[in-house]
Amino acid sequence: MSIEIKDVVALTGSPGLYCIVKSDDHAVIVESMDARRKRQLIKGSMLLSKLTDISIYTDEDSTPLVHVLKAVQEKFGSDLPVTKKSSKDDLMDFLAEVLPTFDRERVYPSNVKKLLSWYKILSDYGIAFELEQAEEEQTKETEAGTEASEEASQEETQAEDTAAEIEASEEVKQEDTEKGETTAL
Repeated sequence: MSIEIKDVVALTGSPGLYCIVKSDDHAVIVESMDARRKRQLIKGSMLLSKLTDISIYTDEDSTPLVHVLKAVQEKFGSDLPVTKKSSKDDLMDFLAEVLPTFDRERVYPSNVKKLLSWYKILSDYGIAFELEQAEEEQTKETEAGTEASEEASQEETQAEDTAAEIEASEEVKQEDTEKGETTAL
C-alpha cells in the first residue's frame, strides 16, 4: 500500500503517526505507522491533525511542516546529526540549519524532538515529502478557474450591455411609434 503525505495524521495525546485508511462523515479509521499497525476508529470527539495542515512558527508567519521535512531530507538525508536525546541547544541549532527563520520563542525543543520522530517514521515508510506538485496543480486550477470566471464575467457584462442596447433601441422605436401615432390623429 502506497502512503501519501496527505493521508498521514497525528492524534492528540497519542505518540507516533497514523495513516488514514477510511473516512466518512461520522468517523475516521486510522492505522498506526509502527510495527503493530494497529487500526483504530476515531470519532468526532478525538482530535487529529493532518501533517499537511501543521506548520512551524517563523519570525514572520509560519512554514508548512512538509516543507521543513523536505528541507531536512535535502540537507541530511537519513543521517541526522541529532537524536531525540540530544541537548536542547543541539536540537535548536539543527532546526536553525534547516529553517533559519523559525521563531525561537514559540518553537520548543519538544517540537524539534517530535519533528525528528516523525521524520524517521515517514522516512522508514519511504513517504515522499512532495506537496509542491499538488500545490502547483491546485494553483493552476485556481488560476484557470479565475481566468474562466473573468471570461464568464466579461461575457456576462457584454451580454448585459447588448441586452441594454436592445432594450434602449426598442424603447426608442416604441417612442417613435407613439409619436407617429399621435401625429397621425
